[in-house]
Amino acid sequence: MATVPKFDQDLRDYLENQAGMLIMLSDDQLFVRALRTAVFKTLGIKTDCLQVVLDPPQALKHIRERLIRKLPVLVLADRLLRGKQNTEFLRTVKTTFPEAKLLVMTQETSKSDLSLLYEIGVDSILTKPVSLDTLIEKMAGAIKPQGKISQLVQEARTCLELGDTAKVKQIAQEILRLKDKSPVAFMLLGDAFLAEDRRDEAIRSYEAAHVGARLYLEPLKKLADAHKELDEDAYLRYLRKLDVISPLNTDRKCEIGKVYVRKNDMEHADKYFSAAIANAQREAFNQVDRIVQEIAEVVAEASPDLAEKYYVQLLEMKGDNLSVDDMITFNKLGIALRRQGKWREAVENYKKALTVSPSDERIIYNMGLAYADGQLHRMAVGAYEQVQRIAPEFYKTAPVVAFNMASAFALTKDIPTARHYLAAALEMDPGHAASRRLLARLEQLGV
Repeated sequence: MATVPKFDQDLRDYLENQAGMLIMLSDDQLFVRALRTAVFKTLGIKTDCLQVVLDPPQALKHIRERLIRKLPVLVLADRLLRGKQNTEFLRTVKTTFPEAKLLVMTQETSKSDLSLLYEIGVDSILTKPVSLDTLIEKMAGAIKPQGKISQLVQEARTCLELGDTAKVKQIAQEILRLKDKSPVAFMLLGDAFLAEDRRDEAIRSYEAAHVGARLYLEPLKKLADAHKELDEDAYLRYLRKLDVISPLNTDRKCEIGKVYVRKNDMEHADKYFSAAIANAQREAFNQVDRIVQEIAEVVAEASPDLAEKYYVQLLEMKGDNLSVDDMITFNKLGIALRRQGKWREAVENYKKALTVSPSDERIIYNMGLAYADGQLHRMAVGAYEQVQRIAPEFYKTAPVVAFNMASAFALTKDIPTARHYLAAALEMDPGHAASRRLLARLEQLGV
């Protein structure tokens, strides 16, 4: 598949004409091979532009050596390295070498994890598995802004580093002409005012940025810093807002706890210190989580009973710390149980999951499948109707999803609804055999 020529051109120019270097910190050999294919075969790069390392200190050494020589660097780093969180390396890259571009590679992950990555300041996030086209596009996007506003922002940040605050303000106004109430433009104005020691004007600009984008972390961080040591209540207020958006920042939870200690509020201090400890334990648990998941998935097809054992073990290890992030494990356990004919146990498993995440349509849908396994078709229909109330477009996920729902409605004599879902299944896949058979059977019955 041909990639978008512009991305090819940008990345080829970066690697060949600018002598750019790709430094990759990863233990994923399949992804390393994909990257080599993208760079040396798809793009046809002839220079020695890729270094793959397994050790964070070695990666930092290579980054430092390149930047000392004023040569550009794009760092590609796994979010999890050898099963452990790679957060400290990512944070070190962005704080010690801000001129380096950073692309983080991750499996599907939670919103909280993504918020933490964006807070660290990564330039791009790539979710595996990924096509070569997307890999090239993501790398090109990380090294070169892909739009007029992005280019202006990059220019303004360069001017800010040089101390040219007048130019920064001029660029910010130009961005505001292109996009009214642009949060990034207000951020640039705030940074320029702060550099000029005009604190009140800086705070007003940061507040305008926050109003324009409530989930944008940077204005809140600037506002917290601006009030630190000057207005403890305001400082705490902004720290807590940050914590709501990005709750996995362990250091910030500790800082909030320290503020409460200074305010002699030990109850709230304990709450945040305990949460900080839980975050740290969560990071350590990720390695165990990954290993058990891998083992369970390896045996899932050949031995669902063994997969059941490992998924149960994983959930038991979580104890009372279950969260929405564990819904994938609940679903996989349910599938392992259903493969063994344990539909009742599967239903109980899904009910437990719903105590953690009551409105998870995937859990409710799979519970419907378990009811259908047990020939409790009215219960299955009840589950599917609940799915439709929560996520009206869920039946369009795949032809088999629409078919399964149609089958339950047909068995409970709700033929119009069954036909509706069969039509959806066949619209997605006109050749879907099971749907065609069921539709033919309904027509033979004259219903």
